[in-house]
Amino acid sequence: MITVKNSITKTTQLESYAKVIPKRENRKEMIMAVLCNGNKDGMTAEEVLEQLIADGKTTIRDMNYVRPRLTELKESGKVKVVGSRISSTRVRTAVWKIV
Repeated sequence: MITVKNSITKTTQLESYAKVIPKRENRKEMIMAVLCNGNKDGMTAEEVLEQLIADGKTTIRDMNYVRPRLTELKESGKVKVVGSRISSTRVRTAVWKIV
C-alpha cells in the first residue's frame, strides 16, 4: 500500500512540475522587470509579489509564486541578495537586487 501511495505522490508531483515548466521563464522575466523598475535598494519577495499583483500580472497571493524563481535567478547570476529587512509578517527576509 505504501508503494502505491508513494507512486501516486511522485506522479502528481511530476504532473504539477510539468505544468510549471513553461511558465517559469515568463515569471522570471516579470520578476526581473519588477526588480529593475522597483526600489533601487532592492525588494523582498513579498514586495515583488505585491507589485506583480498591483500591475495586474497575477492574482495569486502565494509567496511560492516568486520565491522559487528568485532562487533560480540567483543561481543563474542575474539577481543577488543584498541584505534583509523585516517583512509585513514580522520576520526577517532577504532583499533581492539585479546584479
